[in-house]
Amino acid sequence: MIKFLRRFRQQLLSENKFSKYLIYAIGEIILVVICILIALQINNWNENRKEKKIETSILNELQSDFKSDLLSLNEDIEINKRAIRSNELITKVLMSNIDYNDSLDLHFGNIQYSASFTVNTGGFENLKSRGFEIIANDTLRKDIIELQDRWYDYLFILNQKNNTINIEQLLPTYRKYFTNLSYTFKDQYVSFTPVNFESLRNNTDFLQLIAYQKFNNEKTVQYLEIIIKRIKDVIDKIQFELKSRT
Repeated sequence: MIKFLRRFRQQLLSENKFSKYLIYAIGEIILVVICILIALQINNWNENRKEKKIETSILNELQSDFKSDLLSLNEDIEINKRAIRSNELITKVLMSNIDYNDSLDLHFGNIQYSASFTVNTGGFENLKSRGFEIIANDTLRKDIIELQDRWYDYLFILNQKNNTINIEQLLPTYRKYFTNLSYTFKDQYVSFTPVNFESLRNNTDFLQLIAYQKFNNEKTVQYLEIIIKRIKDVIDKIQFELKSRT
């Protein structure tokens, strides 16, 4: 094709047909430009297709992480609710004339629970390394970033707070009033035995401490329920985005 065009151009020049040659030259330039534009369009299409494939992969990874986080956080809620129930029972026993029995040891152990939250960040770190703009849907991108940078960050702060309460307030008190602080388990539950059960009755310091722990467990449950709702909302939006491409 190129040889044919070259011969045709040379023939026009040799025959001194300049006007026809000029028209031909313009046509050839237009043809070259069209070919370049087509090549660029094909290249852009390939790049967009690659980016869409990467975006889909990241969205699937994020969705998997969030679903795993839901399971973990729901378990954390149950741990905190169990601590609340045991707290209420122990408080009732200590403020009444109910006698001690060793079944209470599990409830004494439950009180000190305040779940350590573990969430998956692999998908979000992958997204950050690729660049947030890889997610074309502006609303979805904003929701994912807000979930991670706002809600998950506060979850980390709450986790640190719970650990501080356990280490600085609960454990010193437990060492004072309980044995079995080696965390021996019965049916996967921690069991603490009072050194002197009667000394705990109407013990203001201990009752105030477990009341504060109960309050902290309740606030933790409230926050976890809020963040679970946020996670579910983002998962639904990711699923909708992925389905729109099939």
